[in-house]
Amino acid sequence: MSSKTLKEHLVIVGAGMAGSRLASKVQAEFPDRFTITLIGEEPEAGYNRIMLSSFLAQECGLEELMLIDMEQFLENQGVVIAANPAIDINLNSKQVLLRNGELIHFDKLVMATGSRSSCLSVKGSDADNVIGFRNLQDVSLMTRLKSESRVVVIGGGLLGLEAAVGLVKQGNKVTLLHRAGFLLNRQLDEVSANLLMNRLSSMGIEFRLGASTKAFNILPGQVSQAGSVSLSSGEEIEADLFVVATGIDPEISLAKRAGLNINRAIIVNEFLETSEKNVFAIGECSEFEGQTFGLVAPIWSQLDSLLSALSDRQKAFSVEPVPTKLKVSGVHVFSVGTTCTINDEGVIQYIDHVLNHYRKLIVKDGKLVGAILYGNVADGGWYFQLIQNQTDVSTMLDTLIFGEAYCEKRAA
Repeated sequence: MSSKTLKEHLVIVGAGMAGSRLASKVQAEFPDRFTITLIGEEPEAGYNRIMLSSFLAQECGLEELMLIDMEQFLENQGVVIAANPAIDINLNSKQVLLRNGELIHFDKLVMATGSRSSCLSVKGSDADNVIGFRNLQDVSLMTRLKSESRVVVIGGGLLGLEAAVGLVKQGNKVTLLHRAGFLLNRQLDEVSANLLMNRLSSMGIEFRLGASTKAFNILPGQVSQAGSVSLSSGEEIEADLFVVATGIDPEISLAKRAGLNINRAIIVNEFLETSEKNVFAIGECSEFEGQTFGLVAPIWSQLDSLLSALSDRQKAFSVEPVPTKLKVSGVHVFSVGTTCTINDEGVIQYIDHVLNHYRKLIVKDGKLVGAILYGNVADGGWYFQLIQNQTDVSTMLDTLIFGEAYCEKRAA
């Protein structure tokens, strides 16, 4: 019997960032143990979704989006099934049913189905020109816009801001709607958010804060083409395209049909195993200790734990703080840990109005627990390390705001 027939068949459902990188890593680390089939619903597999904003802003090319070497994966007998998604899973027979009717048998299965853009439950949200910002198809629609097209972006989080900047750099007229009173309200405070908004306004983006979407209004004589959006304030804004970036929802419909335990996402243990033996989940479709994941850092940590589980090393996954950074060229924002306080106790702040630099540090019981940096973010990594290591900073409170170099100079 050949070594090939002795290999276990690892099937990965989802060819996004988590699934494709896992496929590449498993192939490299366990070349004699697994044959790998990667199943995706998009025509493209293995691209870096977090670079879509850079691609939209024309700061990188399509070839730079690729996350793994797909040619090498295929040369090493990896199988990629694209534009043919899994529509059902039979855990008893260990088979995945594809849309074209094909059945794929597995020995081990990884759910890497990711997430979808959250939909707004308002009239007209299913119009053809109301889209998300999640994949290459979305970006393709945006890049085909005529110059000076009117675009409304809904959502003032990281994804919405990155979409707005990319669209305005293409020469479009962009208005961004945000339900909260200031941008990035989960990561920033009002001072840093205002500095950020001023900077983005200078790039040509208009803002409507505290604005809730009431309805998308279909154009007269059209069936599924919206011409404007109505706000709860009564204002109506006309546009050619509407980009909804209000969050993501884990894609769990397939897991639910298969009978896996789910909550908001697919429930996994510290080794990324689901309620079914030899069935794992990773990335935005997974949930561990009540938390779901939308940033790449914890997902790469999950990947390491899953690789160890496949090799029986058993490296447990744990949730750790993750810094937030805005991927907009020339705009520097860093946020980590606790950013909101009831009062100013334990808060150290610094602002330079000339350079538009701002820092806010939050200290509790002699330890740094949160940091916001705008403009000069060079010390972000150091502050993050202090938080992770739970370093006692009580002896440097008078210099902490000035950064690592200054603190080290004073301590010398």
